[in-house]
Amino acid sequence: MKKKIGSLLQLVIGVGLIVFIFARMDNRADMIEALRTGARHWPMMVLGIGGFFFCLLLCMIRWKLLLDARGMRLSFGRIFQLYFVGHFFNSFMFGSTGGDVVKAWFVTREMPDRKTEAVATVFLDRLIGLSALVILTVTIMLIRLPFFLAHEATRWSLVFFGGLLLGMIGFLAVTFGHNWLEQWSFFKRIEERTALGAIITKAYTTIRECMKQPALLAKTLIISIVNHLILICCAYFLGRGLEIDLNLIGYLTVFPVINAVAAIPATPGGLGTRETAAIFLLGVLGVPETRAVPLSLLVYGAVLFWSLFGGIIYMIYVAQHGKRVGDMSEGGE
Repeated sequence: MKKKIGSLLQLVIGVGLIVFIFARMDNRADMIEALRTGARHWPMMVLGIGGFFFCLLLCMIRWKLLLDARGMRLSFGRIFQLYFVGHFFNSFMFGSTGGDVVKAWFVTREMPDRKTEAVATVFLDRLIGLSALVILTVTIMLIRLPFFLAHEATRWSLVFFGGLLLGMIGFLAVTFGHNWLEQWSFFKRIEERTALGAIITKAYTTIRECMKQPALLAKTLIISIVNHLILICCAYFLGRGLEIDLNLIGYLTVFPVINAVAAIPATPGGLGTRETAAIFLLGVLGVPETRAVPLSLLVYGAVLFWSLFGGIIYMIYVAQHGKRVGDMSEGGE
């Protein structure tokens, strides 16, 4: 019941923000004209929406590297299917039963003897992706420091993401810098006496062993940063289609921040929060909200478009096996 209330609250916040944005918008006719402009420049729309496929492809490669590093061999074709299913649920399900949980459930069925380790790679894959986004965002903020110091909206984002980077570094250093499970007798007792303790130990060990491999971390972080840069290029093409007068440097400056705000799980898929951030940050660069909002919604639309393929893959799986994600009754190792 609490999960349903939380999910409903997320949806209400997201829809509420969108309604508020449209209600306060003075020139809605210009936004409609922007969409018509986009239809006329459909090749740019195709580039923007189609380019997101390569973002997903890079994410699949990153996850395969993590699985391979732990000796868990899964064909790229199967990873392709699982990642698209997870992407579908990330886009259309709210609350705690998101795409990562669904993807973890499916991968445990592929590797029944190594369930915990497989699930741990899903968590680590997400952690690396978010870490790369924060690193990219703060790096661009430092490169464009005069810009971010010159405006109130950008100053607040500079403080927030600077603190987020420090917090992330501190968390990773404290959590994985030392093997707390070996040093604390409390964890040893839990591991020896409970099944949950053994699962936690195996998951923690899997993540820590991956993080102790500099080459693996470097590869996955680089892949993640390239992924985020391609997403920014997708936004650039969509903006070109809307005839937004902004160069690629402008997109590289503000879209890492916009995407990072959208990654905060306050609303389904960043709905509303992404548009709010786009209005403030693109507005600083002279983009009117009647263009910033449709651009932001088109970026979200690209995400939803590709998630539909995951929905098709999921329906095929249900038809073949008769099992739905709601039937997550199998336990861990």
